[in-house]
Amino acid sequence: MVSAVVLAAGQSLRMGRPKQLLKLGDKTLLEHVVDSMLQTDVGELIVVLGAYRQGIEEILANYRIKCVFNEHYSCGQGTSVAAGAAAVDDQASGIIYTVADQPFLSPVFINKMIREFEETKPLILKPEVGMPAIFNISLRSELMALSGEAGGRQLMEKYRERVVLIPGCPEIMTMDVDTEEDYLRIKELWEQQMGHHV
Repeated sequence: MVSAVVLAAGQSLRMGRPKQLLKLGDKTLLEHVVDSMLQTDVGELIVVLGAYRQGIEEILANYRIKCVFNEHYSCGQGTSVAAGAAAVDDQASGIIYTVADQPFLSPVFINKMIREFEETKPLILKPEVGMPAIFNISLRSELMALSGEAGGRQLMEKYRERVVLIPGCPEIMTMDVDTEEDYLRIKELWEQQMGHHV
């Protein structure tokens, strides 16, 4: 099975307020990510918390997920990648990492990634652009040793030759929120999308 880890420990320094808790419709960005991931074939869902832990835990209380606290979150995303790797089930064959501020994750595309991973067992599988990425469980000890800002990118660099790219990722899926402008753009898109579903 593939375990999922949502990296939600960040301090949102560029944003100046917790982006995990920004609203899109009646839910937070993080809830949209968790909702999408719970619609996929992942075997478990782990959310790594750090900054704003209390507020986020309250929001996630009703979800079937495991929350893990990364006490070193201020040292960069690598520490959260490590905390997530340490928390996954021993039955996992791979770990898919997603971030808390990509509300347009596509469960269909993620399931396609999971199927591809389970059939071919590459070392690292990712879309042509951006996240999420699936890391083979054989990298677990290296993931657990990460620190600093770069996170899983360090391993993608190290094993460049063995990263398998999967095409067809919807462009909207890779949009994330670092600034107020990003948030406004995503809100506009969200409202357009919701308009289409009525």
